[in-house]
Amino acid sequence: MLESIRVENIAVIKSLEIEFGGGFTVFTGETGAGKSIIIDSIMLTLGAKAQPQLIRTGESTASVTALFRDIGSSAKKALAELGIDAEDGEVTISRTMHADGKSSAKINGKSVSLANLRRAASPLISVNGQSESLSLRTPASQLDLLDSYAGCEAEFADYQAAYGDYVDARAKLDEAEKLSREGALASDLLSYQIKEIDAAKLTDGEEEELTMELARIKSREKTAKLANFVYRAAYGNEKGASAAYLSERAASVMDQLREFSPDAGEDAEKLRSIAIELEDIARRTYDKFELGGGAVDDDPEARLEEIEDRLDIIRRLKRKYGGSIEKILRHRDEAAEKLDLIENNESRTEELKAIFEAAEKKACVSAEVLSEKRRNAADEMSRRVCEVLFGLDMPKVTFSVRFEKTELSPTGNESAEFYISANAGEDERPLALAASGGELSRVMLAIKSVVTSREGEDTIIYDEIDTGVSGATSGKIGRRLKASAETTQIICVTHSAQIAALSNTHYLVKKSVENGRTETTVRALSGEERVDEIARIIGGINVTATQRKAALELIAEGGL
Repeated sequence: MLESIRVENIAVIKSLEIEFGGGFTVFTGETGAGKSIIIDSIMLTLGAKAQPQLIRTGESTASVTALFRDIGSSAKKALAELGIDAEDGEVTISRTMHADGKSSAKINGKSVSLANLRRAASPLISVNGQSESLSLRTPASQLDLLDSYAGCEAEFADYQAAYGDYVDARAKLDEAEKLSREGALASDLLSYQIKEIDAAKLTDGEEEELTMELARIKSREKTAKLANFVYRAAYGNEKGASAAYLSERAASVMDQLREFSPDAGEDAEKLRSIAIELEDIARRTYDKFELGGGAVDDDPEARLEEIEDRLDIIRRLKRKYGGSIEKILRHRDEAAEKLDLIENNESRTEELKAIFEAAEKKACVSAEVLSEKRRNAADEMSRRVCEVLFGLDMPKVTFSVRFEKTELSPTGNESAEFYISANAGEDERPLALAASGGELSRVMLAIKSVVTSREGEDTIIYDEIDTGVSGATSGKIGRRLKASAETTQIICVTHSAQIAALSNTHYLVKKSVENGRTETTVRALSGEERVDEIARIIGGINVTATQRKAALELIAEGGL
C-alpha cells in the first residue's frame, strides 16, 4: 500500500508530506484548493508525463517521492524483471522535474526509464477519475478489464506466443508468394547482376593497391630517384660508404675489441645483423621501384591505361551496387540467395504454406482456450457487477458482456463489449451509448470493485467518483468504497459529505497566502474539525447548527 508521499515545489504546493494508513482515506476541500495537484503528484510517481508548467513559480526543480510497504506479488515480480529487489515489500519511487523539461526517475535509488517506471508502478496503484471513466467506454479497455477479472494471464501469454509465430509465418509466406508473382522479371535482373559482378573478378583491397600503383607510375621519375638514393645509401654505394658497408666494417673492428670487452662479440653480431637488414631493405626497394625491372612494366604508359580501365570498372560497379568492393561482393551474394530462392520458390512456398497452416491452427486453438476462459468469467462478472450496481441506486440494471468473432489479432479471435440497461423495459445497449456521466461513474466503481476483489490490487485512488450523482447515491457509493477498503487501500478525492463521513482517515486540502505566496497545505481532521468540514460540504461557507447536526449524524452512521 501507499505509505507516504512527499511533494516539493509542484504548482501551489511548496512542501508537504502525507502519511497514509490502510482502509478508506478521503481528501476534501474547496474547489481550487489543490486536491487535483495531489493526484497529479501521485501520477508522476506512476510515470505520467512531466510538465515543466507544474513546477512552482520561481523554482528550477520539483520532486515527488512515494513510499510503498507490503507490496503484492505482482508488484514484486514487475520490479524483479527490472533487476530491483523488493522482497522486503518496501519500495521508494522518486521523480524529479527540471524547468528545461527534463525529468528523472528512481526506484529504490536505481535510475529507471519512464517506460520501466510505468511497468513497475502499474501493479502498485490504480487511479480512476473522469478520464478513466471515459476510457471505460472503449471495447479495448473493456476487454482488458474482463481479462483481469478472468485471470487469464497464462492463457493470454500462450496465445501471444502462438500469435507471434503465426504473424511471422504469414510474413514469410507472403514474401514467397510475392516472389512467385514477380519471379520472372526479378530472376533476369538478378542473373544479370551476378554475371556482371563475377565478370569483373574483384578482390578485396584491389582498388587501394591499384590506386597506389597508379600514383607510383605517375610519379615514376621522382620515386625512382628517391628509391635510388635509398639503395645507394643503404647498400649499393660504389665508393664503399654505404650504411651496410660501414656496419660490416664496424663489426670487424668490434671483433678486435673482444679481448678487452666481454660485450664486444655480442655487439659485433648485432652490427652484422644490421648490415644484413640494410642490404635486404635496399634490394626490396631496388626491385619495387623499377631500378632493376621489378613491379613496374617495361611500358608504363600501357600499364597506366590498364589501371585506369580497371579503376573505371570498379567505380561503375560501386555506383550500381555499393560504395566499396566489399559491398559489391555482398550484393552479389545476396542476389545469388534471392535467385536461389526464386528458382526453388515453388517447393519453398509449399513448405512455408505448411508451416503457416500449422501456426495458424495452433494460434486458433490457443485463441479458443483464451476465449473459453473469458466467456466462463463473463457471466459471473456480469452477475457480480449487477449486484454492486443494485446497491448503488440502479435497481433495474442489467449488464452483460457480448462477444463477436474476429480475425486473429494481438488480443485473440474476438472482441468483447459491455452492454447495459439502466432502466426497466429498456433493451441493453453498448455501455458507450447507454450510460450517463453519473451512471458511468457507478459502473466503473462496480467493475473496479469486482475486478479488484479477484486481482487483489494494493491501492485504488478514485478522483471525484461522486460526480453527477445525488447525495443518497453518494452514500451508497461511500459504503461500497468502505467495503472495498477492507481488503484494498482506498483513497478518494470527493465533494460528497456522505462519502467523506464514511472514511477512516480524513484529510483537508486548503489553500492560503503566506508571505505573499499562495500555498496548499494538507492536514488530517478529527473531532470537531472533521464535523466542521463535513458540515461545510453539506451547506457551504456559513455552517449552521442544523448542518453540524447532519454532519454528526453522517459520521455516526459511518462508524456503524
